[in-house]
Order: sequence, then structure tokens, then C-alpha cells
Amino acid sequence: MGKQKTYAEHEIAVRVGSRIRKLRELQGITQIKLATDIGIRAGPLGWIEKGKHLPSGRVLYRLAKRLNVRIDDLFQEKDVWDDSATPTDAQAAVVLPPVNVASCPNAEALKATHIICQTVAEALPKLEKLAGVAPRLDFSLSIPFTADDDGAKQVAAYVRQGLGIGNAMLTDYLELFENAGLRVVFMNMPEGCTTFSGYDPFNQNGFVFINSNLKKQPEVQMIRATLELGRVFWYVRKQNAQASVEADTLNEKEFAYCFMLNFLLPATSLRRTVLQTGIAPENWTFDLLLRMKKRYGVSARCLAMRLQELGLSRSDKQKHDPHAFLFEDELEAFQAEKGSAAEPGGNRPPCIMNGRIGDLLLVAEQKAGKDMKPVNAIKRVLRQSGVRFDT
Repeated sequence: MGKQKTYAEHEIAVRVGSRIRKLRELQGITQIKLATDIGIRAGPLGWIEKGKHLPSGRVLYRLAKRLNVRIDDLFQEKDVWDDSATPTDAQAAVVLPPVNVASCPNAEALKATHIICQTVAEALPKLEKLAGVAPRLDFSLSIPFTADDDGAKQVAAYVRQGLGIGNAMLTDYLELFENAGLRVVFMNMPEGCTTFSGYDPFNQNGFVFINSNLKKQPEVQMIRATLELGRVFWYVRKQNAQASVEADTLNEKEFAYCFMLNFLLPATSLRRTVLQTGIAPENWTFDLLLRMKKRYGVSARCLAMRLQELGLSRSDKQKHDPHAFLFEDELEAFQAEKGSAAEPGGNRPPCIMNGRIGDLLLVAEQKAGKDMKPVNAIKRVLRQSGVRFDT
């Protein structure tokens, strides 16, 4: 690495350094970690990111490989995320602001991830068009409901009916969402960012963006994705002014949570399961809880809270705290020892990341023939936005 001798070289170095820093932060990699992984010291990497030095060919190759992009992605004159940062078209896709802003320690990272999700949201309908598939969701996101417990139950039952599963229990709903046309996107996000959601009014479809790191926590992944789908229903209802808000008893976050519980753990199905196993509210054991949670594909905490809510379990602590649930102390002790990401009884198998998007890319490439420019443009957006595929 040598000093830049011309203005053009300086501009290239600044551009490359800025791109490396953005991609590193997007993927939640520290500067020290990235430097170690590519075999250089953190100091020289810091100079590269500041545009003081242009990395050698060997370092560029290692950087591109570690950041999962092509070398030419590091030299692009314009970020792929710039154009979609502030959509002005009323029919353009909109990414909803996150609910738990306080949980992200880095406000700038949150803002950047929101913009990147917005860009991916603009690219996916174009990919569907190139692949020749219908861009509309199989079930409507525009249905009237009241934002209360009954409304959340109604919407959850409607989605289950639209997916053709009724009250049947599954462990992987994301594949069903994708098969119905919902845009489910796994992508790299900085620490503190978990999921985002969005709505495409032109095609009447939605988006759910999931942090790739949640692949190791499939139960949390499923809960978060379903929460975001509930938020999309809330957003569309608000935009369409489909119902009076005077009867609402739940805010956006509460409605999404109630929708998630009713979708993943329908009361009718859960009551039937408990009845068939003969478990009385006072006879639950921790082992029984862990066995049943595997049948539903949810976390032990989520199932325990739902059982308490439906009166199917009983905790002595409820006499003093109505929100207490069975085995709350055991679950907290387990995570205190193993970490908040640990799941008692083990995790269910992880979902395949971006299966539908990968399939669409293959079909689009096949149909493109010699004119690969539109497909390559979308692939570049996905690459730089941290969208990864299982191999």
C-alpha cells in the first residue's frame, strides 16, 4: 500500500474505504475482527477505511471474500442504497420504522439498515417481474378488523385459512409465507437490529426482513417474523382507514404480539392438544413443557406464557403477579447460565435462508438470455445489502 499521488487515486481510495466500512458495519463486524480475519493489523485497516491508503490486490481479494461481495463492488461510484432512501411515489414500497428503537444501541446503524431494507424492497418486485411470477400475495393484507383481542384472533385465523392450514400445527411457517408470495428476506444487520417489515401497495404484498444471525435462534426468528406480519396488517388498515379506532384496545405493538400468539399457538388447537394429553393446569412439569414446545416450533417461554394466558397452566406466583407464568424462574435461570440466545430443550431445525429469492434469481437468469444487465443489477443490490443464500 502506498500513498496516493493523484487526485483520482485519492477519490478511489476514499470511495473504497467508505464502502468497506459500510459493508463491515452492516454485517456487524468490528474493525479488529475484520483485520484479524484478513491477516492485517487494525491500524492499517483503519487507514484504508478513512481513504488514506488504497489496499493492495491481495488485501482487496481478502476483504471482498470476507465481506461476501465482489471486488468490483468495492469500487462502485454510487451506493446501491442511495436511490431508495426516501421514496416519493405513493405506490412505492415502504419499509415500516422499527418498533423497538430503544433496543438498538446504534441509532445510525438502525437508520442505515432501514434504508438498505428499503432498497431491497424496491428490487424484489423487479426480480419477480424478470422471473415472470405473480407479485401479489395469495391472501389479502387489506382486511377490516378492530385492534383488540378478537380482531387479532380474526386476522390470525384468516391468514391460516389463506395458507390452507386451518388449525394444523407446523414448525416452519416461513416456507408457507414464501410459497404464498410474501417477500421473506434474510440479510446481515448490525447488532441490535432484528427484523423489519414493509408493504408494497402497488402489488398489495408485504416484506419481512430478518437478521441472518437469528438463523441460530429459529424459534425467535419465527416469533419476530410473525410479529412483523402483524405490523403489516396494522399499517395497511391504518392507511386505508378501514375501521374506526374508537373501539381499539390494543396499540400497534400489542396487536402484533396478540396476532403472533394466535397465529403460532391457536387457542382451539392448543386446548385440544392439552386435553388429549390429559395434563391438568397444576400437573405440568418442565420436561412436559419442553416436549410440547417442540411440537409447535416455538420457544419454551412463548408456550409457557400462552398456556398461562389460556388458563391451561397454573403458577403459585400468579396470586401476587397476574402476568407470572409457569416455570418462569427456571427459564430465567437457564438463560442466565447459558445466555439469552439459548433455548432449553434445544432448537428446532433452522429455516432455509432466502430459498424463494434464490429460485427467482435462477429463473430470471435463465429467461434473460444474453441480456443479463437487469438481473446483474438486482444481484448487486442483494450482495451489497447483505442478502445471503444457503448452499
